[in-house]
Amino acid sequence: MKKIVPMIAIICTVFFWGSSFPAMSFLLETSSPFILAAGRFSLAAFLAIIWCIYNYKQKVKLNHLLRYIFAGFIGIFLYNLFLNHGQQIVSAGASSFIVNCNPLFTALIGFFILKQKVSYIHWLGIIMCMFGVCLISFDQEGGLNLGSGSSLILFAAILTATYFHIVKPLVVIYGAVTSNAYIIIFGTIPMLFWFPETYNFISQSSNEVKLTYFWLALFPTALGYLTWTYSIGYYGANKASLFLYLIPPISIILNFLWYGKNPSLVTIIGGFIILLSVFFTLFFQQNKNKIQKF
Repeated sequence: MKKIVPMIAIICTVFFWGSSFPAMSFLLETSSPFILAAGRFSLAAFLAIIWCIYNYKQKVKLNHLLRYIFAGFIGIFLYNLFLNHGQQIVSAGASSFIVNCNPLFTALIGFFILKQKVSYIHWLGIIMCMFGVCLISFDQEGGLNLGSGSSLILFAAILTATYFHIVKPLVVIYGAVTSNAYIIIFGTIPMLFWFPETYNFISQSSNEVKLTYFWLALFPTALGYLTWTYSIGYYGANKASLFLYLIPPISIILNFLWYGKNPSLVTIIGGFIILLSVFFTLFFQQNKNKIQKF
């Protein structure tokens, strides 16, 4: 049972976050990146505040509070602004592949900054992954040029990889629910400026837009961030982030089922290379561990 719950959590994260990319692309056809970010996190922040009030007896140290503020700022606020701006230009399928190469940056941050060991198998997987990302990016408007949609999404991936390492020790101390609540609250505070405009936009929108905002706010955001925070606490940032490579295929399938949009052949090829890099890394790393144990 102890192993089933984390697996269910990571599966829920992958599915919910996979559904977010086609939903975001649809909403960005009529709303701005700022309105999308504020609308997405308003419900999650409200639920997080209720949880913190209910759980007020659990005290948070000042240095940990500052860590929560920093995690919320880069992992919620900045990440969503860069992702939303980039996805105005880049397709849902392509953006899901690019942003979910964050395991690459999670491993690199762990290696260069936190002095964690990264095997040669992992390095080879990283190189394959980057080749797939570049292939997809060059198929999008602006390629990987600074300021292009692909470069903004790639920077969002770097931000979320940094966020993973910041969050993990907090989850161990305070738990997934509390950590998730503080992070969402502090990440949503900078969005307060756009809340009035967001409310007016959503209230005057069609039922399809309202329903999409509700789905995005409740499942990929409120529940998705909760299950992901739990997964980081259980698996660790490096291992948990590898599961995120499963998000793009789900995103492409849902984008086709919901909106009838197909990815380009180049995006499919680049995405296949990225997925192959993950399979290569996980398969050979697992076999290596078995040999070492034997």
